[in-house]
Amino acid sequence: MSEIIPFPKLKNQLITSINQAIKNGQFDEAYQTFELYEQHFAMDEELSLKKCEVLKECGHYLELREEASILLNQGHDYYDKIVVYFVESLYYLEQYQTVVEIINQIKDENIEHSTRMSLLPIQDMAKDKLDQRQLKASEVLRTFQETQFEEQINLLIDLIDNHLGVFNLTLAQIIENESLHPNVQSLILEYLRLGEWSADVKFEKLNEIITVNPIELDGIERTNINKNIIPKIIDQLEIDSPSSIELAKSLLNQHAIVMYPITFSEIKDENLIACYLKLLSERFNIDANYKSVNQDDWQKFIDFIQKL
Repeated sequence: MSEIIPFPKLKNQLITSINQAIKNGQFDEAYQTFELYEQHFAMDEELSLKKCEVLKECGHYLELREEASILLNQGHDYYDKIVVYFVESLYYLEQYQTVVEIINQIKDENIEHSTRMSLLPIQDMAKDKLDQRQLKASEVLRTFQETQFEEQINLLIDLIDNHLGVFNLTLAQIIENESLHPNVQSLILEYLRLGEWSADVKFEKLNEIITVNPIELDGIERTNINKNIIPKIIDQLEIDSPSSIELAKSLLNQHAIVMYPITFSEIKDENLIACYLKLLSERFNIDANYKSVNQDDWQKFIDFIQKL
């Protein structure tokens, strides 16, 4: 039989092994024993708490975050202890802004004083990390035009991911006055949108002069091409050429980012889908069925695509 039948004493033996490994500081061994235990038995609350400690000591912070999150949602009796593990996992995963926000919420809850005192130093450390990131960001922004493209992208992603919305004015000035890669412009607009920047910004992108109010934008993920064009292209490829989907997604997502917030307003959606399927068919030798594309739409499409 391929299925292992637990011996009657196996449960107690595994628990003893876990406790002994933890006592001896052999956390990797304890982790492996937990994996074996969970193959056969349900975890109780005492063991769940010990597993969180083992995950922390082993440096498995992503798993710790998931484990602690599940336990908190289940209403674990050791809420105060589990929430500390959860916040610690976020800190070690460098989600500093989230740490600060969660602790601000928890401080108003009815928690033990010892729990509050465990959380406050973590919050202080997270704030310090955020201050360091802001300082580093400010240094890069001073010479943004001379900074390498990859560093510009990484900085903007970090600012967006960590909600460091203190550079709205600086980035609004940068996008209006400096020559930038279209991808960089798109990320700056996304940053300003999330930072609720409500003043118009005017800049040149893909040979067009654009004026937008960032707070009124829908965001890169909610543009027409992302919501209505790409899904229908992928649906057709799932029928005609499933193996080409990842290649197609890479190109289409790249176009969506580069274009933002420009749209193909001169071409109807159904014709734009056909143009993209024709492009994919010709450029990557993909078998894709599409309706006939008229020459006028195709020329407009190609003229624009060549600018991306």
